[in-house]
Amino acid sequence: MKIAIIGAGPIGSYAAYLLAKQGHVVNIYENHKSIGAPIQCTGLLTKDLDQFNLKKQEFLVDTLTKVKVNSKNQSTKIDQHEYLVCRTKFDNHFANLAKQAGAKIHLSHTFIGKEENISHSNSNTSTKPTIIIKNTKDNITIKQTPDIIIGAAGPLSPIAKAFNFYEKSRENYFGIQAIVEGQFEQGLIDTYFSKDICPGLFAWIVSESKTTARVGVATKSNSKHYFDKFLKQNHFKAKEIQAGIIPIYNPKQKLNQDNIYLVGDSSTFVKATTLGGLIPGLMQAKALATSINTNQDYKKLCKPIIRKLKTHLQIRKILDNFSDKDFNYMIKLTSQPRIKKVLQKHTRENPLSLLMELAIKEPRFAYFVKNLI
Repeated sequence: MKIAIIGAGPIGSYAAYLLAKQGHVVNIYENHKSIGAPIQCTGLLTKDLDQFNLKKQEFLVDTLTKVKVNSKNQSTKIDQHEYLVCRTKFDNHFANLAKQAGAKIHLSHTFIGKEENISHSNSNTSTKPTIIIKNTKDNITIKQTPDIIIGAAGPLSPIAKAFNFYEKSRENYFGIQAIVEGQFEQGLIDTYFSKDICPGLFAWIVSESKTTARVGVATKSNSKHYFDKFLKQNHFKAKEIQAGIIPIYNPKQKLNQDNIYLVGDSSTFVKATTLGGLIPGLMQAKALATSINTNQDYKKLCKPIIRKLKTHLQIRKILDNFSDKDFNYMIKLTSQPRIKKVLQKHTRENPLSLLMELAIKEPRFAYFVKNLI
């Protein structure tokens, strides 16, 4: 089959790799002139990345070993195993996998719309839509009629919008991050939960080394205000600033219609608790490739991922109603050695098993369910 993928990020490229390996003719259209730029992500991944058997040395910046959680009056450190990646190298790694499998990547090619093909009145077969691509480098317009169209071009999903299944109730965060210099504890992820610092989510300091770190905030509004404030409070001066829109999972968003599919941020497959979308997106790309190769139902194959994302969404609803007093109490409970042991066993990708064990080990966590109402 001829497959067109709009967007050459890691999720789109991984889908391209899996599909090209099976003999499909895959073309990826990327509107930027290079892969992996601009950077719009912290590049922090859980150890669940190991399941994809990637050559991590090609993109790994550091392996992080501790997470520090701070509220107004409490803090605690938890042993964890996380990967910090260079997003430019990470994205290019997947693009290279796709190319090696036979996919073709077209840079500076922007999806600008669709063209409906009209079928003859005596025909019962549905027609495939034609997509219109603009080669912005050479100022040439291209028309393609692929068998399958995959939208992987980020949270605003031009494919979903063009084909009228963009869910208008989708919510986005606005993240801003800077590379800064200073003195940092290597291997540490430092997070800050406070209404004053970053209402609605958290701020972070993720060390790249003993002398550089990635510092940022994400909120639904006024991100620049809270970002500038956080930098000033910590006496940081930004060397490089990165910013982007980050969606959170929306259960109402359709994943496909007819021969058109969405993956990654385009489909809102992002954890509502931490705004991490790379692991869910890569798992989703696997499900999509299986669906196309074996003619199985795409949404049904995505159900294990959807269950996890729905749990993250419920946790986010609870956290959205937290007061600073609630954050203090949560960190106080988390500081217990038996609770730290539970947190060390689980990753953010599997929230339900984590919550169940936490509830057994510490029934006082049930106090926070009040915030779901």
